[in-house]
Amino acid sequence: MSALDPAHLAVCVDFRNPHAWLAVEPTRALEARLGAAFDWLPLAVPPLLRPTPECDGDDRAARHRRFRARYFENDLRRYAEARGLGPGDPYHAPDTGLAALALLYVRAKAPQRGGVFAERVFALVWQLAVDVAEPEAVDAALTHAGVDPRGFRDFAAGDGPRQLAALQAELEALGLYTVPAYLIGGEPFLGRQHLPMIEWLLTGRAGLPPI
Repeated sequence: MSALDPAHLAVCVDFRNPHAWLAVEPTRALEARLGAAFDWLPLAVPPLLRPTPECDGDDRAARHRRFRARYFENDLRRYAEARGLGPGDPYHAPDTGLAALALLYVRAKAPQRGGVFAERVFALVWQLAVDVAEPEAVDAALTHAGVDPRGFRDFAAGDGPRQLAALQAELEALGLYTVPAYLIGGEPFLGRQHLPMIEWLLTGRAGLPPI
């Protein structure tokens, strides 16, 4: 049985991923404009790979991979700085497994608080350099989001990991391999650049679609 509700827009994030981090603010703004609470989901994707140093004997494919990696890094920094956010290290890959379980816990206990919790965890990881592998940090983030943390550690030590693995498998089966990812009625949109189209779809397709 699917864990996804096709009646709600699902937002898939990985707290380690800077692309997902930059998507939180505009996604939360869309929630506010629509007066809606999206279905925030954890989706683990591979961390970004740091560009390899140049060396003699690099073939064309190796050079192109390095050029692409450098472009994406510069692009992330441009968008972060334009919004007044410290760019940080885009290759930062902390342990966010406990926070992912906590997002699933919020989804079960207070789904309308998912965006608030996700926003707080991203701030802890990318702006405040807090170690969210520490249970106390996750408890504090739950409290900040208005979710009672009592019961979370039992969830994390009990059925939580199984639920998280099942959700990961379901999302991967839908073809989701990067974040942020959005699902509308089962249709995937990969990347925050699709937010204008998503808003157009959710507001009745009034006027011409965004390009």
